[in-house]
Amino acid sequence: MSAHHSLTEDENNAMRILWDRGGASVGELAMATQRPAGELLNLLRRLRNKGAVSRHQTGRDVVYRPRLNRETARTHTLGRLLAGDSPTGGAGVVVLRESDVDPQDWADLQAEIAERRKG
Repeated sequence: MSAHHSLTEDENNAMRILWDRGGASVGELAMATQRPAGELLNLLRRLRNKGAVSRHQTGRDVVYRPRLNRETARTHTLGRLLAGDSPTGGAGVVVLRESDVDPQDWADLQAEIAERRKG
């Protein structure tokens, strides 16, 4: 997944559900997110085009499964912000849950930001 194919906030929220469950149907995602199924179909289509999910027929249901793992998604998001590929030119704000970040990764990220600010 290249930088221009990074996940939006809505896509990332849907991916979290797929990662937690290992996959879900549109109906399951609609219940979990409290969003209309039609809106989620469009979101899942975008995720398929980005290569982040795959679509599988399971009996009468269509199940979407993550192809992109959490670590790769984090790396792309943080890398994009550090590289300046965001509208803020690399000075973006990332909101993460504490459980999303390994303490060593956080320390490495802070060191990288400090180094870039010097240069």
